[in-house]
Amino acid sequence: MRAATRTRFFYRSCGALSVGAAAACADVTSSSSVPASIEFNGFAAPAVVIGDTLRDITGRAVPVLAVVRNQQGDVIEDAVVRYTYADATRDSALLVDSLRGFVVARKALSGSGTTARIAARIGGNLQVIRTLQVTLRPDSVDRLDATAIDTLRVTPPDVGLTPKSNTSSALTVTVRHRGDTAVSRVPNWLVRYELLRPANSTNDSTKGAFLVNDQDKLSNIDTTDNSGSTSRFVRVRPSLFPTGAAVDSAVVLVTVTYKGQAVKGAPIRVVVPVIKKP
Repeated sequence: MRAATRTRFFYRSCGALSVGAAAACADVTSSSSVPASIEFNGFAAPAVVIGDTLRDITGRAVPVLAVVRNQQGDVIEDAVVRYTYADATRDSALLVDSLRGFVVARKALSGSGTTARIAARIGGNLQVIRTLQVTLRPDSVDRLDATAIDTLRVTPPDVGLTPKSNTSSALTVTVRHRGDTAVSRVPNWLVRYELLRPANSTNDSTKGAFLVNDQDKLSNIDTTDNSGSTSRFVRVRPSLFPTGAAVDSAVVLVTVTYKGQAVKGAPIRVVVPVIKKP
């Protein structure tokens, strides 16, 4: 007797996977245990240090992790993902634990490149690729123009997040690597800014002062650029800024760490004089 035929439903893929994409999809059956898509979780840090493993901002070694979902969008908890160094044909700079996702930078990338690609795959047709920066070991930080902080003369009323007249000049620091023969700048490294006075550890924009980036967006964490530098700005709400005299100050703490420990020169305490105009 002819066996009964089970009806199968298919889900159409997202299309061809491009370099640096965060997710991939494929034709799959509707079964809850059949993978329909794979995507990377956010990496713990933008860069891995040459000679070390990828670490989070606390210094803990952490893997890259991918999530596999079925057609309904539910996570398949027991999906077995394989991780690889997608640029292995170019060089052998990275070592990737295929099952656990830990990444080690054994040496600098070939040529002058700083970007490597990590791939996560499940089965024969689902793969996602994401880029990871490779950088030098950060071991010191210093202020740019350390004596050149201008007095911020703020004027009410408050008119939102972006008025330049109530925003300080750039608070810029540079992260460096001191090698055996030369000092180099360290790109792609996380730098944290915190307002100590008036205290605003969560960088709440409703407070009397908070931190913004060069696009006037609320931000207290930055990644160093290709020159190893990063900046944040103090934005003051004049009607809320606490002051007991004609001149007061905003105080910012800038922290750079490696393996959970502050590098030489950190933390940096920056004082921004503030004058409130009537």
